[in-house]
Amino acid sequence: MAPAPSRRYRRDIDGLRAIAVTAVVLFHAGLYPLKSGFTGVDIFFVISGFLIGGIVYRDVGAGRFRFDVFYARRAARILPALMAVIAFVTILGIVLASPQDYRQIAIGAIAALSGWSNILFWRQINYFSPDAHLDPFLMTWSLGVEEQFYLLFPFLLLALRRMKRPFVLGVIGALCLGSLILAVIGIGRWPTAVFYLLPTRAWELGAGTFLAIARSRASSPLPALPANILGFTGIGLVVLSACLFNEHTPFPGLAALLPVGGTLALLLAEGSTVNRLVLSARPFVGVGLVSYSWYLWHWPLMALTWLCMAQPARPAQLVVVAFVSLGLAVLSWRYIEQPFRHGRLPSRTVLLRYGSATALCGAALSAIYMSHGFPARFNPALQMTEASLAAGRGGSCLANYGDARPNTTLACVHDTGRLQIALLGDSHAAALAPALARIARAGGYDFVQFTKSSCPPLMGATRLMPQHPGHAATCALYNERAITLVANNPEVQLVVLTGYWSAPYEADAGDDAYVDPGHPVDDGVVAGIARMRAALIRTETILTQAGKKVIVLGDVPHFRLDPAREAVTAFMPVRAWVEHQLAPDLALAGGIAPLPWVVTPSRSIENAVRAAATRIGGITYASLYDRFCIPRGCRFSRDSTSLYVDSQHLSDVGGAFALNGLIDVAPSTMANK
Repeated sequence: MAPAPSRRYRRDIDGLRAIAVTAVVLFHAGLYPLKSGFTGVDIFFVISGFLIGGIVYRDVGAGRFRFDVFYARRAARILPALMAVIAFVTILGIVLASPQDYRQIAIGAIAALSGWSNILFWRQINYFSPDAHLDPFLMTWSLGVEEQFYLLFPFLLLALRRMKRPFVLGVIGALCLGSLILAVIGIGRWPTAVFYLLPTRAWELGAGTFLAIARSRASSPLPALPANILGFTGIGLVVLSACLFNEHTPFPGLAALLPVGGTLALLLAEGSTVNRLVLSARPFVGVGLVSYSWYLWHWPLMALTWLCMAQPARPAQLVVVAFVSLGLAVLSWRYIEQPFRHGRLPSRTVLLRYGSATALCGAALSAIYMSHGFPARFNPALQMTEASLAAGRGGSCLANYGDARPNTTLACVHDTGRLQIALLGDSHAAALAPALARIARAGGYDFVQFTKSSCPPLMGATRLMPQHPGHAATCALYNERAITLVANNPEVQLVVLTGYWSAPYEADAGDDAYVDPGHPVDDGVVAGIARMRAALIRTETILTQAGKKVIVLGDVPHFRLDPAREAVTAFMPVRAWVEHQLAPDLALAGGIAPLPWVVTPSRSIENAVRAAATRIGGITYASLYDRFCIPRGCRFSRDSTSLYVDSQHLSDVGGAFALNGLIDVAPSTMANK
């Protein structure tokens, strides 16, 4: 390997860090137009690979690389500020976090300390997981990716230490290409895994390392002209990447080439006008120096703010939180990062001390987790409320993205030899399953549930979701199988069809649409609604011709607040006080939210569902929206019990409220087969 070049400090890299962290923070604050400020993390990955990967390469090449020295540096860089944030959140959580929230805080902190946050959140985040933005340690997923990369990367370079630089570059380049290809292929089927896990993120860190190794023998920056071309191109790509995408863009796939390519260009364009006059300017460098602490502090403060509010925090409020976190970041950098980072203790002593501190923190956090969040802090009714709400989220009979086969196990097809009631639909239908199953049992029926996330029960139309590229095909296949199973089952007497019919055309749905399964191309809202209506008629026709009685239900109201969180907050005095300070105008009288806090369903879609249900004789239609709403607002709780588990999915109690008196199953009509 080549000998090490100089390790001189580059102000422009700190300026680039400032752009990355500012993009991330303002994106989390909801500040337009930074719709894709999350790409700041990709910038960090490339910078990290360029600096740290380059250091490892130089040290291995010079024969001076030592694992204890390397990991002692990593611990001194990462852990002090992280431990301070964990202590801060854990202390505030005593009064602001419910038992379930506190338990999640504990496991999130343990994962952050041990470097597997990304794996934790990959395993935890699903369709019905609590809102990700409520977890104060979600931001540490990127630290997990980095730590796992640097756990493996030194071994790769040590294995290649006798090889010439072109060969090393070829190996790293091939691994980066393979990682990128894996991300592109997997983004449609395993989007969460692709986002969080190292194999599909390694190429970004590897790209920075590749550049560091490629430039390891360079004795001077590029000439002015190519440097300026790269500098202006790079800053343009970086800024564009922070504004061009949104949360519905499949990421990280080919879209991640924009921030990665822009960052590589700026790292290469050291002497350009952009690097010298913009990135090296004092304000950029100042923010860049505290970027790690700001990244750590901003998210927990925002998460705790969201946790204390039933409705979304306003961007203006979150910008204030961002500036407060910047102040804490400056203090953290000055009094925590710097003293610990520049200590002069032997590496093994540093590792021993950090290992001991991590073990002590882990023990304390484990106690919180094992105690189920110390529920004795609050009224026992709070724990019962949380348990009830948790029981209403998801279940094995709700097929996830990528699943195309209905679950025909006993849990979803209860067959004891009696006639059956079947429920078909998406997650909004699944929320009705417990209540409908009880109605079935009371009438002597067995119960069948075939439900799939974001997949309304339609034959001849499917839901296109660009953020889940394979969903349109799997949804169509799932419905074909589920509807055919129900139609061909002579024991099924009654079929209930329902779903989040207007979901593809809600304001936050991105580019979703109803499309033809054979030609999944969005051809406009009007055509999409017409296709949905025709597909619902076709579904009803198939079922009625098979001798089934069919009930079609309109959807429930969708709130701009979280009724479940409001139900929990009611038992927590300090959190309730904070909520009142943050949202004093929010009137939640008698469990009814005023209409401004309700997402009114699209009239054209509601009319299309009603028209499809009344097109065929013998179909029963009911609007669930009308059962929850009155002229002054819509009900989200009753007798202090939440009717919802989040802003749009009914709880068990909510399902019973929705179906009460709606489905009449007379026991006298039941008979054994």
